[in-house]
Amino acid sequence: MLSVDNLNKSLIGIYHNNKSLRVLFKNTVSSTNDFFKYKYIKDQCPIIVIANNQRAARGRNNKKWVSLNKKSVSFSLCLKLDSNMLDLRILNYLSCYSLLRSFKNLSNNDFCIKWPNDILMHGKKVSGILMESQSYGKNIYLSIGIGINIDISKSYYVNQPHSNLGIEVNQSKLISLFCSDFLNNLASSNHSDVIKEYNENLFGYKKDVSVIDEKNHFQGLLIGINEDGCLIISRDSEEYKVNNINSTLRFL
Repeated sequence: MLSVDNLNKSLIGIYHNNKSLRVLFKNTVSSTNDFFKYKYIKDQCPIIVIANNQRAARGRNNKKWVSLNKKSVSFSLCLKLDSNMLDLRILNYLSCYSLLRSFKNLSNNDFCIKWPNDILMHGKKVSGILMESQSYGKNIYLSIGIGINIDISKSYYVNQPHSNLGIEVNQSKLISLFCSDFLNNLASSNHSDVIKEYNENLFGYKKDVSVIDEKNHFQGLLIGINEDGCLIISRDSEEYKVNNINSTLRFL
């Protein structure tokens, strides 16, 4: 179970824009990612919004996400960013990388990244990430919503194979590890090591895939991401860049 007091203690020393990271806890919300749209949350950034229950938890493309009290962890990291930092492709791979490292720090299970925004454990989804941004005056705000399966029963209907991180994992430490790692990487101008490790842990690396969005359909060998966060697909000795992180990736 998550302790908000322990979470606050574990966040001591984590800063963004010279402001310490704080926590807002709610028992029940529609979605933690909805909160970054409110002015009082914007004024408190950087802040983590965390809830026991989400009535309308969602993933990419408004897909339903399962969020159950004491069976999952749901939180959003809300940040105020400079406009030159708002490249969702880069923010997407940084968030996946940091979450992967946090899992590996606390568990010996087999984790990997499924592009664009899922973490798999033993080949099944254990966590998903949803990023949303909003302009407000001259400022831009980002919310990184994260859902983690902790102990969801196999009998509960989920529309894809899922795994559970387990109730023994220190949830407060997991969240603080993610926030610290992500903000440190966000402040860095060199992400070459991040990209290398991301690709080394990419599910389906060097396998045939199909990537589809509303305009394009790519098929070929999955090569990984480049420095801009584009997914690279190789076919007939040519490389194709997938820029849209809202695309759907399937294995052939």
